Amino acid sequence: MSLEKGLNIVDDALNIAIFDLERRGMPKDEAQIALLLRLRSTVSPEVIKVTELLAEDADLNSALNGETRDDAMSINSL
Repeated sequence: MSLEKGLNIVDDALNIAIFDLERRGMPKDEAQIALLLRLRSTVSPEVIKVTELLAEDADLNSALNGETRDDAMSINSL
């Protein structure tokens, strides 16, 4: 499976979860927060640490999000 296809599957799953929570009356921002909190409570601390390290990598973020390196650097500096 290609990286792009894998990311599309993950994006679709996240969008479905958020849409379902919104449909049940939860505001979008609260749905996103709830999803992140739930993920953090179900994923091992080791995996969380790896994702935190990877999230700091501007080149990786650029590749995953289709941004230019300059875009990724400016987003990471916020």
